[in-house]
This record gives sequence, structure tokens and C-alpha cells, in this order.
Amino acid sequence: MKILVWLLALALSPAGLAEVRIWAVGDCVRVNPVTGKLLEDRLDIHKDYPTGDYRSSNSIWNAASKTVSLKAARNEFVAFQLIIDAPQPLDGVDVAALELAHSSGTRLAGRNVQLFKEWYVEVRRPSTGYERTSLGPAWYPDALLPKRSAGLNTGFPFSIPDLYNNIPGQKNHAVWVDVYVPHARAAAPPGLYSGKLQVRWKGGEDTINIRLDVWDFALSHESHLKGDIWNGSMREMEPAEELLYYQLARQHRFHPLIYAYRPKLSVSGTNVSLDWTEYDGRVSRYLDGSAFTEKHGYWGPGYGVPVSHMMLPFDIEKGESKTGAWPMALPEAGRTPEFEAAWREVARQVRAHLDSKPQWRQVMKVAFLNGLDESYNEAAYEKMLYYGKLLHEAMGRGWFKYRVDGGYSREAMEKLSAEVELWVCHTVSFDADTVDYFRKRGVDAWFYGPMIYEQRRNSGCGSNTFLDLDLLVNRAIGWVGWIYRSGWVEWEFDWNAYASWYEAENFKEPGRIYNGSGQLIYRGAVMGYRHPIASIRLKAQRRGLQDHEYFWLLAERTGSKDSSDALVNGVIYKKPFGKAAMLDTEIWKNNPDLWDQARIAAGAKIAAK
Repeated sequence: MKILVWLLALALSPAGLAEVRIWAVGDCVRVNPVTGKLLEDRLDIHKDYPTGDYRSSNSIWNAASKTVSLKAARNEFVAFQLIIDAPQPLDGVDVAALELAHSSGTRLAGRNVQLFKEWYVEVRRPSTGYERTSLGPAWYPDALLPKRSAGLNTGFPFSIPDLYNNIPGQKNHAVWVDVYVPHARAAAPPGLYSGKLQVRWKGGEDTINIRLDVWDFALSHESHLKGDIWNGSMREMEPAEELLYYQLARQHRFHPLIYAYRPKLSVSGTNVSLDWTEYDGRVSRYLDGSAFTEKHGYWGPGYGVPVSHMMLPFDIEKGESKTGAWPMALPEAGRTPEFEAAWREVARQVRAHLDSKPQWRQVMKVAFLNGLDESYNEAAYEKMLYYGKLLHEAMGRGWFKYRVDGGYSREAMEKLSAEVELWVCHTVSFDADTVDYFRKRGVDAWFYGPMIYEQRRNSGCGSNTFLDLDLLVNRAIGWVGWIYRSGWVEWEFDWNAYASWYEAENFKEPGRIYNGSGQLIYRGAVMGYRHPIASIRLKAQRRGLQDHEYFWLLAERTGSKDSSDALVNGVIYKKPFGKAAMLDTEIWKNNPDLWDQARIAAGAKIAAK
């Protein structure tokens, strides 16, 4: 009789503890909200993708002990995803804030442990050119909504299926957990931290254990992988909003390159006057590092460190359009002595002003002429050399780097190297021997473009931002930068960022569509937030950029790059760029667990030193 009563009560009860399954995965995979499978569980694409019973056990999760296990250095973010499986509809799902305690009494809590509800976007068709390696149509978790006061829509608590995401057949929902380990040893002594994370819902609850092992070393506040993501929107924002983007970028270890801040300018003949008031009011806090201090509400890596480099304001006309030229477009009379004198005087004053404060002098200056971007003809090469010579005469060699962007031939670069000091080279042309040849001639080289060339038509896209590719294309930036001893560049991180909450295909032209192209950050205003919202893809990129700091630190501790090279080359076993890599989709190990093992091996070696 008692058994019958119990069975009847179970049948009539809301979804209870026995029916709801809580499990966890790492930060470089995503879980399909309908099937519960990893989106990356696609052995038809890569035979070494993760598969098996990862709900019971994976690199960070053990279901038998209900424990998430993490390892971190100080000044590092580590992350995992909590998956709440609910075969039946579930209401009032909430996750209690996590606190991690050390035997010394030190606790990691508050802003050091943050919870985010994952927001899903539907991919309906593969990004063009990636029909073989796209993970295909599905709902992809991407935007990460910070936990805030209950009662505000889209946040916590939530339901499964989610009332606002409207995913047909949804059976699970993911919560992202970010843990930041402070830089100071006193704030985060080495050793084991432990805590519990509680999940509640209407009719039940469950608890899992968190174990964080902190090594006795810290990642640097400075980033040792040069590079940036080009952006065209931040300069149009109000300064207070722009500051939040700079700070989010710093917490994710990348630099937003803004083209181009400019002082007010007056030119009359050869008389030049620059007014720096508004410029300094907007830019100085980034040049002296104060934007990344408590004064402006900042915490995290890169605390108090100025931006690594900046773009100088110069540009020339692009085709028939002269609106972007600065300090002036070429007049009808051509390259007159007055025109050249005005350019030189403006350039001289630019240098004098940016040399006026010691902290500003530490920031690398870059001159780039967008009017000549990716121009492949003799007339363009002549202009690049002409303006490079003009700027060098005015500001001196060694004070700034004159930059050109494009997949230029070796013959073209032989000419351009007379003035060019920074070549941002398209990945299809990024041949290691060619790059090394020009480095010996004083030309630094950074890469940009697709990380993987599935097809020749991929040349016109930045596939390392695409939503429907696996997260290793984001993470690999830090690793490939180590392999090539190179900097990196991406184009855009909030492209079409308002509409992308609901539309995965944010780039459309006849014959090609891209999912999430150039869009790693969402505009929070759409969901009622006053700050930008990071994506899972941005977190995966952060993971790779932090990995690069491990490799750099290991080389510093051992006095040799050999150990780091062995770890990196054991995962990325082919050179990914250059014509020899085109059409080859098997260039690295495709299971992120193996990448994590290499990072942990690096951490253990550093700690041993």
C-alpha cells in the first residue's frame, strides 16, 4: 500500500529531483538545448571530436561525486557550464551564488565568481564556405546574461523551456560560471578551494561540489601576444559606454583598435593648429591605464596597464571619397610643397603631443592608411611608399610603426619594406619562410583571416568568429600566435550586435551568408542591461589568450621555448596558414580536453619551477 501511495505521489508531483539531472562541461564545448548532446559531438566532421557518456564524466566533471574540478593560476579566469536537464517542463529555476573557501579562511566570492544564463540563437544553415566543418543547424548558446535581480525578464529565475528564448522542444538549459582568481598572493593563496553550488526549481533542488586548485604563480598583467580587434562602433558611443567596452575587452585579454580618434584640426596653407582638449578627455585614460583601475570601476587582468598600442589619426582618400582623409586629402594641384609641409607639420605636432607624458610614450603608435587597405597594384604601392616616407620624415623612424594590411606578394613586400614596419598579412599568404625573411629586414608580421581554409572562397571572411564553427577556432588564436611568434588581428566584435540576439545570419550578400560574423559582444540594451554582454565565443578566445600566457611564462621560467613548443605542437601538429594549408581541415587535435591537458601540463611545469 505504501509503495502505491509513493508511486501515485511521484506521478502527480512536478518535475522532481529524480527527473532533473545536473551535470557540467568545460568552456570550449556547447550543449544542444533540445537533444542534450554536445554540438561538437560530430564524429562525421572530425573523428576525434568529444563523444561518449560526457554527462557522467568529462575533463572537469565527475557525476559519481557530483564534483567540478578546476585548475588555475592567479590573475586568470577559469570557467565551466552547468547543465540542467529537465525531461518535463520546469519553472522557477535558479542557481545560488557560489563561494569558494580556502583552508586559510580566504574566500573567492562576489565579483570573482559570476553566474550567467546562456542565451540561444538559431542557426538555420551553415556559414558559406564551411559546409563540411559547420556544426550545422541547431540552437547555439552564445550570449551570457549576468545574474541580476529576480523579476526582470530574460534573467534568473528562468523556466525550461525558456519563456523568452522560445526554443521548440527545449529539454535543458545551461548556466555559465566564471571564476576569477585575483592577482595578489595574499588575496588568493595557493592550494585547494572548495564550495557548493545549489540549483533550485519549483518542486526540488540539487547541489554539486566545486574544487579549484590554485597554483602558486600568477599570469602577467601585460599580454604577451600582440594584436587587436578592429572596431568601427566604439568611437561613436558616449564615452561612458565606450569605457565599458574597453574594460570588457581588457578582462578578456584583447585590445579594441579604434580607427581613428582625432584632435580638432585647422589647416590654412602651411599653418596648422591642433586642439587636443576633447581627444585627451576621451583617450588619455586608456593611454595612462587609469581606465583599468578602481577609479573607473575596473577589476581583473591588466589592472592599471595602459593599452598596448594605438592608431594614429592619419588617412588618405579612398577612391573618389575624400571624407576620411586626415589631415587633408590630396588637392587638385597634387603633391605640392604646401601639401607636404602641412602633412609634416601635423605629424610633428602629433608626435610632440603624444610624447608629452611619460606613460603615453610607452604605448606603441601605429600609422595605417585605410584608404589603401588591401590594395594590390603598382599605383597603390607607390602611394604607400610616398606617405610612409612623408610620415617617417616628420615623426622619425622607430617612434611609430607604419602598417599595411593585405596578402601581398613577396615581390610587393620587397618594395614596401623600404617604409613598412608592420605587415598585417592575410592567413593564406602567411608563409613562415616569407614572414621570417621580412622580419630580418625589420618588418614585423601579424596574421588575420580564416583560421581554417575549408574552401578557396573562405578568403573573404573572418571565420574565427563564426557561431556555427567549433570553439577551437576562437581558442586557437593564442596557440597559433605562439607557433608563429606573431601578433594577430580580427575585424569587429559587435557587428550587427543589436539584431544578433535573434538573428544568427548577421552577414548576408547574394551567394553567401555568415552566422555571427565579427560579433563576439552583444549590445546589452536589448535585454535591459546597461553594459555590453560577452559571448561564449569571446570566452573561448579568452581561454586561448590566457593559454598563450602560460606558454610565455613557462619559457621565462625554464629559459627556453622548447617545453612550450612541445606542448603546443603536440596539439596543433600542422602549420595552419599559407597556401600549403588551404583545403586542409585537419590541422589540430579537435577534442578540447587535449588542449586543456596541455595547459595543465604547462601549469604544473611552471609551478615546479
